[in-house]
Amino acid sequence: MAKVAIKVLGAKDEEFYEGMGVYFIALATNLGYGKMLQSVGRNFRDFFVNLDNLHDYLKYTFQRMRAPSFFIAHEDDTGMILEYRSKRRGFHYYVQGQVKEISKNFAKEIEKLEISLKKQEVVFDTVVSTFEMKFVNKGYTEFCAHEELRKGSSMPLRANVLFEIFPFCILYNSDLTVTVLGAALRQIIPKMVGQNITNWFELCKPLVEFKWEVILSRINSMFELASQEEIDKLCATGGGTSSGGYSSADMDNILDEDVDKTLHIKGQMLYVKEWNSILFLACPIMKDLNSLIWSGLFINDLSMHDYSRDIMLSKTQEQIELKMALMTAEIKAQGVLIQKKKLDVVMKKTQDIIDSMLPKQIATELAHGKTNMEVCQSYEMVTMLFSDIVTFTVICSRLKPLQVVALLNNMYTLFDFLCDQNAVYKVETIGDAYLIVAGAPIKANNHAMRICDMAFDMMDGISMMKDPGTGADIQMRIGCHSGSVIAGVVGLKMPRYCLFGVNVGLTEKFESNSKPMRIHISETCQRALTAQYRVEERNDPGLKEKVGGYRSYFLNVKEGRKPLSAAVIKALMPRDEEMKPLESKDETADKKDTTDEEKVVPPDQKEGKDGNTPVSEIANISTTEGQDEKNFLKPSEETNSVAGDAANNNEEAKEPDAPQDTSNTSSNIKDHVIPTVETVSNSQCFGGLKRSTTCSII
Repeated sequence: MAKVAIKVLGAKDEEFYEGMGVYFIALATNLGYGKMLQSVGRNFRDFFVNLDNLHDYLKYTFQRMRAPSFFIAHEDDTGMILEYRSKRRGFHYYVQGQVKEISKNFAKEIEKLEISLKKQEVVFDTVVSTFEMKFVNKGYTEFCAHEELRKGSSMPLRANVLFEIFPFCILYNSDLTVTVLGAALRQIIPKMVGQNITNWFELCKPLVEFKWEVILSRINSMFELASQEEIDKLCATGGGTSSGGYSSADMDNILDEDVDKTLHIKGQMLYVKEWNSILFLACPIMKDLNSLIWSGLFINDLSMHDYSRDIMLSKTQEQIELKMALMTAEIKAQGVLIQKKKLDVVMKKTQDIIDSMLPKQIATELAHGKTNMEVCQSYEMVTMLFSDIVTFTVICSRLKPLQVVALLNNMYTLFDFLCDQNAVYKVETIGDAYLIVAGAPIKANNHAMRICDMAFDMMDGISMMKDPGTGADIQMRIGCHSGSVIAGVVGLKMPRYCLFGVNVGLTEKFESNSKPMRIHISETCQRALTAQYRVEERNDPGLKEKVGGYRSYFLNVKEGRKPLSAAVIKALMPRDEEMKPLESKDETADKKDTTDEEKVVPPDQKEGKDGNTPVSEIANISTTEGQDEKNFLKPSEETNSVAGDAANNNEEAKEPDAPQDTSNTSSNIKDHVIPTVETVSNSQCFGGLKRSTTCSII
């Protein structure tokens, strides 16, 4: 109810509501909580008698609220005199209007209410407003009748029984001298008997002076007293025991530093005419069980006839349950944190795998919902590099399977490192062939220089590698070409970032027509280089027709370039002890293969003792070095489409001197239009030309 009132009033600070307890009640009336208000008191006058108790309840919700006080100074059958006390000024008109609104809930009883402000005065920092209220006060008539009945039915009661029933009661006379204490208070402050009560306690509620006459006039109010000193000091002064036998260090751990350590007791003041004394029937206000222990009290010291024990135990049980729930939540949160860290590791590995398969920006676009065709892009000018190992087929014929895997892994590990160093992108590996590009997917103006620098580094790196079978140097051919391409992602289960267009096949032709340990570049690539790069033009007969009508050059050197450090290359190469497990696995596999072949293969076709392929079989594989260079991608006869393309390439290589009509080809290549996404999707060969071996595989 109070929280609804806060939102309706629209205040920004809880301080606004301090001293406004009755306004919450009045606002609740407007919101439809009339029955709840009627439950505060049976009659209209009972509502104001118990209103301060309702403020105490609101204090648990709004802990900083300084509640006002309402007191019936005088009443009779025709109305009452109501005193409104608050430390906030300017709200007496608001109270007057809200009391009229509240009276509508008791319209059948009071018939009509007239209220007026009679006087207003300031006592210290408290504003006292006196209202005169005229109405039919049926509640007062019933109250007087019940008082007369109680006088006639009274019965004698021994005083010691009364003080045992109420262990926190205080009996004091007209000069405020304490005459008797309850059993619980005698345990902690026995010296209080015979002394003025104001020396030990101060009046917190209601906001009146602690005097005999004032207390008698407010006898129907709820009173709250607070000790002048903290409980441990109070008990030491009063001659009692506190802290439940705990040391000061232990109690510091039990109670928080910001906890109020004074003793608060709350209850009702009753005037005993026979004793001419006031009996304060109170109970302690304890936050939790630790506060009870701190005060030197125990559960059995609390009253049995009320809910003091139940409330204390229920609060403690609730705190224990909250702590257990908090511990369980912390354990779960720790487990979630551990799982999150594991998930982050898995996600990073997954992202690394994706980044190794696709460019980062392309993978991001695909993750955001774009399709393969939407990420496909046309590049006006890029530079590509093709490389392959000279006589790779012959080298592999002398090696065991795991040695071939190790050789390619070492070579590609080195090349991948060089790709990162030169800011180029690795597109694909096909056997010993290596395809990279600069200017895609990230556009760059110096794409040709990046590729040529990469080519020099690859030559430096391959020079450090040896043929595991013979120990001879491994040689490599490189071809570079600049032109327009279309780049896109193909496939769903294993998507790959591929390049399409005429210039991809031309780059492969520049590589296949290169020479061992030479870098063969096109004229478009040469034009994009600076004067640092020294080239040598090639004028071999028929070469221009083989490379699409372009002039071609050998890239010899770059002025001022420092060769790749041998230490860096060796650091990327595997150590000898790392290769031994591979050799042992090869020997085991070789023995098993040899045993199986002896059972099936005729004697005249068996391999030699060293397990190598006979020289005659090697001759059948490649009769000349030149043929092997041109047919490094030649597949078996079972792959018809790729084999057909390879055969076409072989026919071109076998008849270099045959007359060819290259005029149309040259003009078409030089004046070709930049391919678009529509061109790629509508052509069979992603470029409109005859399918080459490399184009078919890609």
